[in-house]
Amino acid sequence: MHESNPHKHNHTRLVYSYEKERQKKIAAYALLLTGVSVFILTLTGFTDGISEWTHNFLLEKLGYMSKWSERFGPKWFVHFVDDVAALGGKVIFFMGVTLTAVYYRIRKEHKLLWEFLIVVCGAVMVMISIKLFFVDETPFEPVDLLISSIAEYPSGHAMIAMVYYLTIAVLLTRRQRREIVRRYTIISATVIIASVGISRILGPAHTVTEVLAGWSLGLIWLCLCWLTERYLEMKFDLSKSQSHNRNSSS
Repeated sequence: MHESNPHKHNHTRLVYSYEKERQKKIAAYALLLTGVSVFILTLTGFTDGISEWTHNFLLEKLGYMSKWSERFGPKWFVHFVDDVAALGGKVIFFMGVTLTAVYYRIRKEHKLLWEFLIVVCGAVMVMISIKLFFVDETPFEPVDLLISSIAEYPSGHAMIAMVYYLTIAVLLTRRQRREIVRRYTIISATVIIASVGISRILGPAHTVTEVLAGWSLGLIWLCLCWLTERYLEMKFDLSKSQSHNRNSSS
């Protein structure tokens, strides 16, 4: 019988781990480039023609709810769209963030807690900053930044949905072993994200341009957060390895 070589198996695992990490980084940079490209297209007005065509198409096919309203479709459709849009609203977002934070606090998973809060709260700060840059009139009271719509561009619902639901999905996949379960989790989050953005267009609270801007900004922020996390973890592992080598040699 042939004896197994533990060093060979360890080397194989290290090579596989390195290759998998490299593929993840390539995918992250590709998504980051995609997000930046889409945001630039919305910023330069390249997608305004799509927004206008979509508005005219919805008006032709659905019409307004009434002559006093500019909401598309019958009354039941309007309520359905509002319910879907609420998934990216302030109340659901605040409740979700609070419950998730308490969950990690109870489990004493402080690292995950702070990572989660930095990602979602940082996204809110980025969104408010971008909206203030494009606002026509600066709010008088600081509370208006949280309770009212500062600017139409970009869509806050679309950006928050992208950041919150995809972050939750990624955190869940780190506890899941089966690949099919991880894929289902990511797909489920993507469906919710897409539904929230589409509901804002059907509202019509936002144009296609504004929703695309929100999605792309959320994607950019998530990619930057993930790449930063991987960079810091790599530096920490390297520092830990160097410290271990020094202790072993001494």
